Order: sequence, then structure tokens, then C-alpha cells
Amino acid sequence: MKRVYAVLVVMMVASAAKARALQPGGVQLLCHRTANQDVPENTLESLEQAALLGCNVVELDVRRTLDGELVLNHDGVLERLTDGVGEVETTYSGDLELRDFGGWMGDRFVGMRVARFEDALRLAREMDILLVVDMKTKGMGADVLELLQREGMLERVQFNGEWSDVKQLYPAATDAGTGTKWVQPGVTAEQVKAYHHEGKAVVANFSGNDHQLDLAAMKAAVAAGVDGINVDYPRLGADAVGRPVERKIHGLEIEAGSGESLSRAKAILALSKYRGFPLQEKFAGWTLDADDNVSRAAALALVTARPQPPLTVFAEALRSEHKGARANAAWALGMLHAPASMLLPLLQDKDPRVLQETLMALSRAPGDVSAAALLPLLSNETAAVRGAAALALARHQPEAALKAIPVQMRLEMKASLKLGEDYERRGKPQLTQPEIDEISGRFRSQMKMLQALSMLKGPGATQALEELAFAPGEGFTQFDSMIAGFKLWDRIGAEAQPAIEALGSSDSQMADRTEWMLVQAGPAVLPDVRKALGSETMSVRERAIRIVAWQGDAGSLEILRTMLKTDAPDADLVSWAIEKIESLHPEV
Repeated sequence: MKRVYAVLVVMMVASAAKARALQPGGVQLLCHRTANQDVPENTLESLEQAALLGCNVVELDVRRTLDGELVLNHDGVLERLTDGVGEVETTYSGDLELRDFGGWMGDRFVGMRVARFEDALRLAREMDILLVVDMKTKGMGADVLELLQREGMLERVQFNGEWSDVKQLYPAATDAGTGTKWVQPGVTAEQVKAYHHEGKAVVANFSGNDHQLDLAAMKAAVAAGVDGINVDYPRLGADAVGRPVERKIHGLEIEAGSGESLSRAKAILALSKYRGFPLQEKFAGWTLDADDNVSRAAALALVTARPQPPLTVFAEALRSEHKGARANAAWALGMLHAPASMLLPLLQDKDPRVLQETLMALSRAPGDVSAAALLPLLSNETAAVRGAAALALARHQPEAALKAIPVQMRLEMKASLKLGEDYERRGKPQLTQPEIDEISGRFRSQMKMLQALSMLKGPGATQALEELAFAPGEGFTQFDSMIAGFKLWDRIGAEAQPAIEALGSSDSQMADRTEWMLVQAGPAVLPDVRKALGSETMSVRERAIRIVAWQGDAGSLEILRTMLKTDAPDADLVSWAIEKIESLHPEV
């Protein structure tokens, strides 16, 4: 009731202007159910595509999930549009977010997710289009209006479907028929003139009838003077109203072909959003460009293209004289999980960035890569190469990685500590750019080596992470200890004793990190933590008390209650812990 009242107040002070589907300035293009014949319906991608293809007004459908979220969906049947089962209204929004909303229309669309209504509103505002919101269930009016007001779309939306409560809350709201006469194909100029004389706009409908692909009839309706056409195929509609999409694409191609670097890249990325156009060869050509920004944008366009292009599209770029083109092709092949065999020749490349991108790609690539090919690169003179080599080694040669990466990591940390000591000795002067580059490079390399260690499984990998996490962090290596500690959260439960011992460290920051590690590690560590409640070392005992409290460990209550009877110096902390646990387990 409070929400309804709040919405009423907002509507009372809102502008009384009524939203109209048709705006002045040429024949308008209306799209039914987003670009449903080009991209899976009622997804953000389909809404974006409708706008890109020239639609001024887009209709979409809204339903409410079991937990009250508003999402885009037409008929509620999940079997039709997802890889799940059931109804939208009887499904939690978090469940819907896990489901694939694109694969039903074809493999090229796999991975699309449910669209939240508020995200659709934000996208519509950004792309400067109007909406027709078809409300599929009753009682959503207050929530819909609240979101429209918040996203600045209140006067840019009309309604269909179950929208009676919207009208009650916001009398200025209109439907798609307000002031508009909807007609079928074949409407004459005389009929259009008569409707105009009545003060009505005229929309010719080319959706849900036998004329969806009737371009000639669309053009005839435009020639007859209609104010808009409603379509399922926006590309045809755009052609009929005199704004062919091909013209926009050609303009972007010209922008991408010459000019300032980032402007060219921006044009390429804009082109990459258009689906169903023969742009692959253009993108492949731009990957060869000497301008690295242009080449990378083109590689990104090919990676995100649907359907996915054949991997051979990058063959020429892999052999390019331009190092940027080779690096970008390697990156793209990694993102597309190309076989390792396509990338192996680039391990002989002399350019550090090409080597780095190739090794990063190999860390994602299926296939075999020998330890002999990777181990020398783990000690390459360029830090970025060393870090990427660690990832590739962990992916393809885990046994060799477990032996080699900790050794190299210690060398990296030793060098970083020396840099820090030298910096301190010189009185912390302003660093030169080469000094900044070296410090930054070593830091980046260590971060990748930590990622590589976390990819490895088994006691040996855990021990390597513990060596880093439970050692005092110094100077430029503090992040190494911190991040190694994070990576132990899901491992330390198998053997918590090293962490228990670290709770007593004189390095308070490391002991703090370890304490929170044991809080986040979950119930698996609790047997060892309960034993630590009896530690003679006060700092260990106090940290153990806090850990069982934050974990809400009912199994420690008996121990804590016994401790409370001893009048120990940490009695206040014990009382707090008992209260914390009992609040979660009032029955105990």
C-alpha cells in the first residue's frame, strides 16, 4: 500500500503530457515484440537490434517473477524460449538468470539471458527510442510506473495488455491506439486522408498477418501517406520508410576506413552490433591494419560475431608484418578457444606483446603444448611474458608448473623486494617511467603466477599458496600474500592446521587475513578452530572465538559456555560469541 501511495504522489506531480507512439518528422517505424525475427525476442540484444535497424517505437512484453521482479517475456512458457521448464510467474528471478534465453533460436544465440524491465528501459533511453509496454499480467502498475519514473521514461511509453491499474494511478497514460488508427495493408491515400481529417495518425500493420515480408505493400502504405508501419522485420520496414539500414552501414564503413585512430575503432565496434550483414571480410581486412586500435577493434568484432566466423579468418593476421595484427589475432583465437596448434608458431615470435597474447591464448586453448616449449618463456626477460607463460604452463603441463612456478615466483618476489629496499634507501624519490614500468611489470607478472598456481590442484598447489599466504608481506610483495590468502578460502578446509598456526603470527595484517580466511572457508575448518578455542596463546584463542561466532557455529556453544564459567580474561568476547551464535540458533 505504501508503494501505491508513493507512486500516486509521483504521478500527481508528474507532467501531464501524454506519450504518443508517433512523433513528428517522417514516417515512423514500429517494431513488434523487439526484433523478434532477427534476434531472440524480448532480450536486450533484440531490443538493441530493433533500435539499430531504425525503429522509432518498440513493443515489448512484461511479466512478474515469483519473487516480484519485472522481466521481459511474452507468453510465460519457459519451454518455448529457454532451456528450462515452467512459467515465469512461478519461477524466481535468480532461477531465470541462470537459464539460456537465446539457444532456442539457434546456436549462434547461446548465452543470452533474461532481460530485466529496468535494464530495457535504460537501454531504450540510451538509444532514444519509445516503447509500447504490453503488460501480460494484472497488478504490476505501481511497480511499472515506479521504474518508468526512475529511468526517465514515463512520457516515452505507451501501454497494452493488462494495464488498467496504470491508468488508475496515472490518468495521463495512453495505449498504442490513443489518437491512432491502425489499418491493414492495402490502405488507400483517400482513406489515410480521411483518418487524418479526423485528427488521427495512421499506422499500417505488417505483423501477424500475411504481409510480414511484403515490402511492396509496405512501400505502398508509405506512399499512401501513413504515419507509421508496424513490422516484425525492421530491416524491410526501414527500407520501406526510406531509411535503409545499408545506408547507415556504408557510412560506418567509410568512417572505419580512414581518419583518427579511435574514431575508426569506434565505427568498427558500431558495425559489430549489426547482425545478419556480410561484414566478416571487412572485419578480417581491418585486423591487418597497421593501427593497433583499429586491428584490435576488428578482432573484437570477429570474436563477438554471430554466427562465429571460421577460425581461418585470422590466418593472414597471424602472418602479418604488423606485430599488433599478430598479437590481436592470437588474442582472438584464445577467446574463441582455438586449438593450440594454430598458435604454436607464434611462440617463436620476437615481439614481447605477441608472445604474451599467444601464451594467454594458449592458457585457454585445447590441445597439447610441451613443457619444453613453455618453460624457457617462464624466465623470459619481459615480465609480461613470464606471467602469461605461467598460465599456459599450468593449463597444459600442470606437473611441470607445480615445480617451476613457485621457484620463479620466489625470484620475482626477491627482485621486487630489492626494488622496494632500493626505493626506501634513496629516500622514496619520484620514480622515473622506466622504474614505474619495471615495478608494474613485476607486479603484473606475479598476479598471473598466482592465478596459475590457483589453477593447479592437489596438496602441492595448496602448499605453494600457503607458503605465500602465511609469510609476512613486505614492501612491493604485500599483494602476493593477500591474494594467495584469498585463493585459499576454498582449499584450506582440507587441512586447516597451517592457517590455525598462522593466527598467532606477530604480523597482525597476515593474522587478520588468516582469521577472515577461516571465517569464509565454511564449516570444514570448524573442527580445527574448535580445538584452537583451548589454545594457551591468547591471540589465537581470541581469533578462534571470533571465527566460530562469525560462522554461527552451534557446535562450539558447549565449549564457549564452559569457557565463560572460568572467569577468563576474554569473558566479554566469549559472551558476545555466544549471543551471536544463539541469535542464529535460538533452538540450541
